[in-house]
Amino acid sequence: MKIGIFTSFQGDTIVKNAIKSCQSLGVDYEVVDITSSEWIHNVQKSDADGFFCPSNCISQELKTIQDERYFFVSQVMHRPIYPDYTGLYIHESKRNMAAWLEVNGYPHAKTRVFTNRKEALDYLENCQYPIVTKSNVGAGASKVVIVKSKAKAKRMAKKCLTESKLAFLKVGFAYRMRFHHSWIPRIKDLRNRQKDYFIVQNFVKDVQHEWRILKIGDSYFGHQKLLKGVFASGSGLVGWVKPPKELLNMVHEICEKGGFACMDVDVFETKDGKYSINELQASFGSYLDYQMSIDGHHGRYVYRSGDFVFEEGDFNVFGSTKLKIEGFIQLLKSNA
Repeated sequence: MKIGIFTSFQGDTIVKNAIKSCQSLGVDYEVVDITSSEWIHNVQKSDADGFFCPSNCISQELKTIQDERYFFVSQVMHRPIYPDYTGLYIHESKRNMAAWLEVNGYPHAKTRVFTNRKEALDYLENCQYPIVTKSNVGAGASKVVIVKSKAKAKRMAKKCLTESKLAFLKVGFAYRMRFHHSWIPRIKDLRNRQKDYFIVQNFVKDVQHEWRILKIGDSYFGHQKLLKGVFASGSGLVGWVKPPKELLNMVHEICEKGGFACMDVDVFETKDGKYSINELQASFGSYLDYQMSIDGHHGRYVYRSGDFVFEEGDFNVFGSTKLKIEGFIQLLKSNA
């Protein structure tokens, strides 16, 4: 068994974790440069049984290039990749994720992606405020704005959906980047200007916290992401409590329907106990060697015979990458 590890458009941390994981498991590996102009040749000459794929979300252009290359590797060259292509295509794409959730009927904030200026302005004239606007890519609530006024929403929509036929006038709307440290000034992210589309999402009221449920193979982890202001994403605040079985079952069903071997599902829980899916992320990391702690006991749930069985231990070493590599190897063996 040999694992190919694709290079990343977004730093080398995940690549280093994948290397450490393979070394820890005693698995043969090679690093394959998917970012190179010679990426097709690099893939074709590799004798890896499958490829471990980092996922980029720092710019729309790199995200698009990555999606294109993973498409050709998995769907045209028919080489196994991990995570699966659909999960990676949805990852950090608000448009694709919202479409997948709506098509499959899972609870989420109603999301509209406008490409027509008049349609957008007509909707904004009569919709209920506040609304939430988002860029297509962007992690940790970095490109999210809660808009409370009709006038501001219309100004944003007009910048995104310029009617001019002159390309240089289509500057779009640039979100300000949100940093973890308050002393860092917020600056506009000029790489990810939102133009030619405008995303509007219903505002989920009375959110008390957000759940993060991780699924890696047959392993499940859950904890709360506590609010900092109105945002849970990027807050860094964690509630180590037992996740509800209802939520674990919903995530299991989502992954079964989507064929997702690896997925992070972030879910809002409102004060009346209702759930609303906020994010689906096929590529994710972790800072701690555990991602669930119940009454002080680190561990995971393992899905067996239709139920979730708790196993104690630290299963998220190397940013959860070791468990992912183990899951990938199991998939490759089962499909051999």
